Amino acid sequence: MSIKLASALPKGTANGLEPIVLPLCAEPERYQVVLAIVDCKEIKTDTDTGEVIPTMRIRRIEAITGLDKPAARRMIERATERRTGRTELPFEMEADLTNAFGAEAGN
Repeated sequence: MSIKLASALPKGTANGLEPIVLPLCAEPERYQVVLAIVDCKEIKTDTDTGEVIPTMRIRRIEAITGLDKPAARRMIERATERRTGRTELPFEMEADLTNAFGAEAGN
């Protein structure tokens, strides 16, 4: 199954990314953590294959920083475990989480 992401961010108070602008510029290789609320902007059907491809739109997005990071990390771990059925994360995902949340936010 495919899914696309609309490129526009929400305007006004629905865009809570300001707290990570400076960190993104200072350390562009460091992952940042966000929480988003999304819906479906449009649905396209590939007439050759019949594949239905939704385009996801970000309705609200917030940067997750500071003391909220350990809880957000655990939420990602739990959701991944439910989705994959695996209780131990693959090594590459553990590296991604450490990049995003830092070692201090680990288990």
